[in-house]
Amino acid sequence: MNSKTKLSSFLRLMRADKPIGSALLLWPTLMSFYLLTDGNPNYFLMSLFIIGTILMRSAGCVINDFFDRDFDGNVERTKERPIAAGEISPNEALLLFFFLVLCSACLLLFMNLLTFLMALLGLGLATFYPISKRFFPIPQVFLGLAFSWGIIMVSSAQLGEINILSLALFLSCFFWIIAYDTAYALCDKKDDLDLGIHSSAITFGKNVTAFFFLLHFLSITILILIAYLKNFHISFYFFASISSALVIYQCFLIKDQDSTNCLKAFKNNNLVGLSFLCGSILGVTL
Repeated sequence: MNSKTKLSSFLRLMRADKPIGSALLLWPTLMSFYLLTDGNPNYFLMSLFIIGTILMRSAGCVINDFFDRDFDGNVERTKERPIAAGEISPNEALLLFFFLVLCSACLLLFMNLLTFLMALLGLGLATFYPISKRFFPIPQVFLGLAFSWGIIMVSSAQLGEINILSLALFLSCFFWIIAYDTAYALCDKKDDLDLGIHSSAITFGKNVTAFFFLLHFLSITILILIAYLKNFHISFYFFASISSALVIYQCFLIKDQDSTNCLKAFKNNNLVGLSFLCGSILGVTL
């Protein structure tokens, strides 16, 4: 394999060809910067978090594929992933993972001790998630914790503390992530059942659409409650309505558990997150 092909394999391992994962992480992270500071974020810190989010999302994909390497080859959607396809060795994947983590750690040099400690906890959660799929009925819980952790880190870096508002935002994001990854897990439900891998899509069973809606409902309700208590501008509620309509659309997409439509529902959450980011910025600045 020549160097150009190898580089392409490393980039695919990092999901550089699928930026939606980074976007889904960035929307709540950026939103928390605005909401926690009443619209006056530290833009230098924000830029560091944007870089760190992209790096750690890439690291998360690498370590996920490392742990799933014995399963991915048996799943239609993942059999062409670089490790499963033999393009990247497990040792090479581990080296890439540690390199990405090291690059992310360098960003912490510009932040306080509390943020560094929170980053260590976040790394542990991100590493544990792929392992949890082997024994925990709803591994999306750990994904939700890991992917929401950026909000905790924003609070510690920007405010020097973790306050009630940041915890409320964390909880809202936590429910949202479990919801959209349930739609994603529905794409692989049959293969996961055959391989004995756990997921919320399997655990929720025939009630998966109801749980999917409930999780979104909890997420949106928390954000609306925050907006009400902090007297956000009415424009926030316009964007909240858009996000709510998108969620209803997603429920129709996943109700028959068709893989193609479930993937559409997952990707549609990019618009949900973007809508809430726009609403949050306007809500605290107008």
